[in-house]
Amino acid sequence: MKHLHFFAIGAVALVTAACGGAEESAPAEKPEAAPAPEMADETHDATAMDHSGHDMSAAGTAMGGDVGHGVGVIRSIGDDGYSLAIDHGPIEGIGMGAMTMGFEIMGDIDLSGFAEGDNVAFMVKRGRDNSYRITAMCNTETNGADCLDASE
Repeated sequence: MKHLHFFAIGAVALVTAACGGAEESAPAEKPEAAPAPEMADETHDATAMDHSGHDMSAAGTAMGGDVGHGVGVIRSIGDDGYSLAIDHGPIEGIGMGAMTMGFEIMGDIDLSGFAEGDNVAFMVKRGRDNSYRITAMCNTETNGADCLDASE
C-alpha cells in the first residue's frame, strides 16, 4: 500500500508539472564552445571565420558537389599549424563566392612552407560537419598558376 501511495503522489506531481501548475525550472546552461584556433595575425577576428550559419548546401550540390578549387592570398596562419585564413575568390565546384575565411587543413599539408601574403591555389572538400577543409595547396608564385594540376 505504501508503494501505491508514493506512485500516486508522483503521478500527481507529473500531471501538475505537465499542465504548467508547477514552477518552471531555470533552463540548463549552454555548454561553453571550444575556443577558436589562435591565429598569428592579431587583427584577424577568429569568430568571423565561423560560417556555420551560411547555407552553402544548395550551392554546393547545384555546382557539382563537395569538392572545389580556388585561389587566394593567405591572410594568417594558425599557431597550431593546422588552420589558416585565406582571402579567396569564388571557389569553383562548390558555388562559394569570394570572401576571407578560415580553413582547417587535412592530410599531409605542411603549412611551414607558407607565409602570410602568399598567393595560393587550393582544393577544398566538405566534411560531414559541412565545414570545408583544404586537401591540397600550392604557392602559385613559386610553383606556377597551374601548380595543382598534377594533384587533381
